[in-house]
Amino acid sequence: MTGLKFDNKTVMITGASRGIGRHLAIEFASAGARVVVNYNRNEEAAISVVDTITNNGGQAIAVGADISDAVSVHKMLDATLTAFGSVDVLVNNAGINKDNTLLEMSEEEWTRVVDVNLKGPFLCTQAFGRVMVSAGTGKIVNISAVTSIQGRANAVNYCSSKAGLNMLTKCSALELAPAVQVNGIAVGFIESELVREIYSQEQIDRVNRSVALGRMGSIEEVTNLVMYLSSDGSNFMTGQTIVLDGGRVMI
Repeated sequence: MTGLKFDNKTVMITGASRGIGRHLAIEFASAGARVVVNYNRNEEAAISVVDTITNNGGQAIAVGADISDAVSVHKMLDATLTAFGSVDVLVNNAGINKDNTLLEMSEEEWTRVVDVNLKGPFLCTQAFGRVMVSAGTGKIVNISAVTSIQGRANAVNYCSSKAGLNMLTKCSALELAPAVQVNGIAVGFIESELVREIYSQEQIDRVNRSVALGRMGSIEEVTNLVMYLSSDGSNFMTGQTIVLDGGRVMI
């Protein structure tokens, strides 16, 4: 828990049916926010998140949308405004990976990852950012990765999409200022379902040996930073992508 308050704020979180997104939704709601839980396919998981929030006295809705499709994004924005009347925070959290070697990667593997990880945040930032600018206030937080600044074998699509997301953060911050602050987090190895699905324990142990703090980060640590960047405490910060990796990559 960060101790930050988001009373009367509406927070839109993409990819919020599981992992980091799920935890963010629950914590923002606990801090008083009205939360929009976006999902693409897993409606049951998204409804479970909403139920967890409402059963604890919070406000939340689940909205299905493919963020790589502009029509779907605008329907999601309409649902948000219909339910809550405003949008104060956008967290571009949704992301996928389809690893393969450079020489064997298919066009579909490249396109789908870039569509979700980069085109999606662009479309969401454009749609929700327009509303924020009109309101004169707003926060956008992009969830990037340390592989946006450090290459990884068999992930040229993922690494390229996250590097592009870092530049989307900078350019959006310039264009949406002064009303809206846009920042990002380059996340390192985080203890999560996704990491456990992709990497073996041997691979995780090897990475941890290269981390100054000697461990993976926690979802709670990511959540704390996202909530800070979404709060008034970060009002003089924009266009930054903060590396949160336990000291693995030091620049």
